[in-house]
Formats: sequence, structure tokens, C-alpha cells
Amino acid sequence: MNPFLGVASLVALLAGASVSSASIIGDVTGGGVFSDDVSTADGWVLNSSAGNGVDFWTLTIDTPSYLSVTVDAEIDFGISVYRGAVSDSIGFAFDNAASFEDPVTFEFGTFIAGTPNLGFAGSSLEDIFLSTSGIYTIAVGGSDFGFAAPYPYDLAVNVSAVPLPSTAWLFFSGLAGFRGWAKRRTTA
Repeated sequence: MNPFLGVASLVALLAGASVSSASIIGDVTGGGVFSDDVSTADGWVLNSSAGNGVDFWTLTIDTPSYLSVTVDAEIDFGISVYRGAVSDSIGFAFDNAASFEDPVTFEFGTFIAGTPNLGFAGSSLEDIFLSTSGIYTIAVGGSDFGFAAPYPYDLAVNVSAVPLPSTAWLFFSGLAGFRGWAKRRTTA
């Protein structure tokens, strides 16, 4: 067999496998409670490309916000948050603790926050600061070595815009007062 054809076949096979293992489940913009399942309990630990071990949920924000994510499940789960649209979960690309480049879409997922296996059912991340508007990806996956499948979970997402500090309100009211004073002074 021609070596070039062999390499091309391997790349095509890996690309096909990665597309089939990608699992973008849905958009959680605005928050709420969402449900799904993973087909392997060790997707977070081993990140096997066989089956659905890690689910990706997308989130779009317009202003800097705080994000809280909780997974309710009967097995341990891991959670990571990335800036960017991450769409692939094949083993050599996904990293649940660092930034990485998706080899299929070439999107770069910048790691924001994450939690490893915590040793109990479910998992959570609280008040993660998302500093810029745009698309974020929440990755969730089983981090338990269980034997029964599928592994259902509920994903609770809370997104809250960063409130303006009280000093900003004081500044804006001062500007309004100064404008009123300047307007009155010019009419006098």
C-alpha cells in the first residue's frame, strides 16, 4: 500500500471518529436546568473517544458575567469551562484542565476554570467570572469507574451579569448634576 494513502486513510478515519464522538448537546444561554446522559463513566478520567464520555454545552454572553454550574448525578462528574466553541472530545485533543486546539474545527478552547473528580456524586463550579462577551463551552463528563450505562445527569446553569459597582452610579449621577449645573450656568 502506498504510504501516503495509508496516512491519508488514518487521518480520514480519525476525522470520522472525531466527528462521531463530538457531542455538542445544546445551548444553555440564559441558564436553567438541562438533562442528558453520557455512555461511559470514565470519559473525564480517560477521555476515551469511543462513545459519548464528555458532553459539550455552549453558552453565549453579551456582558461580563458570573457563571455557576452544578451537575446532579449518581456518579462523579467533572466540569470545565472554556472560552470559545469547543466541539470535539477525542482523546488527544480534549484537555479537562488546560487550553487546547480542536483538531477538527481548529477552534482554540481557552481554559477558564474546572474541577476534577471530587470523590462524590455530582460536581459544581461556583461564581466563575467570564470577563468578555462571546461564546463559551461547558464540558461535563463522568469521572467514575462505574459499570452500568447510560449515566444520566442534570446540568443546572446560572448566569448573572456583573452589576455596576455603586461608585459607577455615583459617578454617573455626578456627571448628570454637572451637566445640569453647566446648562443652568449658560442660560443665566
